[in-house]
Amino acid sequence: MTLQPKNLLIIGGGPCGLITLRNCLHRGSFTKVQLVERQNDIGGVWYQNHDLDNRPRWSTPAYPGLIGNVIPEFLSFSEHPFPEPPREHQPFPTLTETNTYLKEFARPFLKSGHIRLSFEVTGVEELESGGWTVRMKDWNEGGVVLEETWDAVVITTVWFDNPYFPDVPGLQELHQQRPRQVQHAINWTGPHHSYEEKRVLVIGNANSANEMAAQLAPVAQTPIYRSTRRISVFPSLPDPRIQDIGPINRFTTSENNKITAHVQDETTIESIDAVLFGTGYYPHVPYLRVLLPDTNPDTHTLARTLVPLTSRTITPIRIPSLHNQILYAHNPTLAFIGAPTSFIPFTLSDLTSTWLSLAWSGLIPIPPTPNARLAYEQDRLRTLAEQRSESDNPSNLVNFHFLGRYEMEYARGIRDDVVRASEVLDGVLARWDDEQDGRRFAMYAKKMESLYVSAGVGRLMKEDGDAT
Repeated sequence: MTLQPKNLLIIGGGPCGLITLRNCLHRGSFTKVQLVERQNDIGGVWYQNHDLDNRPRWSTPAYPGLIGNVIPEFLSFSEHPFPEPPREHQPFPTLTETNTYLKEFARPFLKSGHIRLSFEVTGVEELESGGWTVRMKDWNEGGVVLEETWDAVVITTVWFDNPYFPDVPGLQELHQQRPRQVQHAINWTGPHHSYEEKRVLVIGNANSANEMAAQLAPVAQTPIYRSTRRISVFPSLPDPRIQDIGPINRFTTSENNKITAHVQDETTIESIDAVLFGTGYYPHVPYLRVLLPDTNPDTHTLARTLVPLTSRTITPIRIPSLHNQILYAHNPTLAFIGAPTSFIPFTLSDLTSTWLSLAWSGLIPIPPTPNARLAYEQDRLRTLAEQRSESDNPSNLVNFHFLGRYEMEYARGIRDDVVRASEVLDGVLARWDDEQDGRRFAMYAKKMESLYVSAGVGRLMKEDGDAT
């Protein structure tokens, strides 16, 4: 099966949306390509809106003092290298540097009118006759509602609007009764004065939780408690002011507006002022509705029901019915870029959006029937079940969209499709070979070293000749 939509809309002006726009314009063959972004500037999760105008604002995971954990090689879109940071011992770019890179990348597309800012998509609906109805609010005009029809739609707003909270008894009531005391990393703005001398519990042990705990340590009452289920794979410095505890079994409250956390080992942490969750996000696109798949063509009617494609309750958590983690199997004029979670997301989204631009240009064939396109999901679900059965306490990273040890195999397959369709791209795209993988794994040692240097420890060690 080949697909050749003429007009396509990309939703989301973060890294995934921007690279999809470039690749569809430069590597595909379409009549019209546009991108819409609800914020008043591009950047997605790498953007903080500080403008005090009357337009809506949306939270992002970006926060003051953010330094990434990916080196410039893997933040570079093909044919557009990321500048090396000007710091000898800190090779990881800051929030500002990453945002500047994305703005420079987007500049020609803003100038040419391929990007519309302050357009909030509120509805995407599949049409029985083909194509998609897209409703959006134009906040440049006070929120006036527009309705447009597009042959194909790419959604890149998959994860970071949807903060994930674990199912812990007492948490829902606590969140409803005392919302200011229960926060997620998506709302983190730094260790400001409201945390001074406060007793704080941080939940999680990935980047966000580690950063929040580290930033709170000089400000809040110590120790900062950090609840984890396992040793983190993300680098962080040992800090005597941060005390690791086990998983929380339930939360209770007291009359003095304090929180008690009941730990799995039957200990309790009492008189907590704030609980901060660095527990990640889940994939969900609440504005999307698709036609209920027609499982029996012999009884086909003209009035199939529109239903949501995604929800918080899908098990295993995922965007369902995706071929190659990209195309919606029941109507492959709908695509997602950024669904797979990767340690090098810029590089992977460059590859997958190149694949999409060639597939939609008719240069990469896709399976001809919905059932054939669903084979990828079925195989992935079997693999995921096997992975989770290997542990009594499987990590949340063992999920449908986190490919983990299968990422290299996945990326090589996508890359092979691309190169067969366009040999010139063989010398342009990242190689996805063992040498690249070695450099990717070496990032974690570099990140640890940079943390020690930032803390003023690594430099002293080097001066004493004891560093390794």
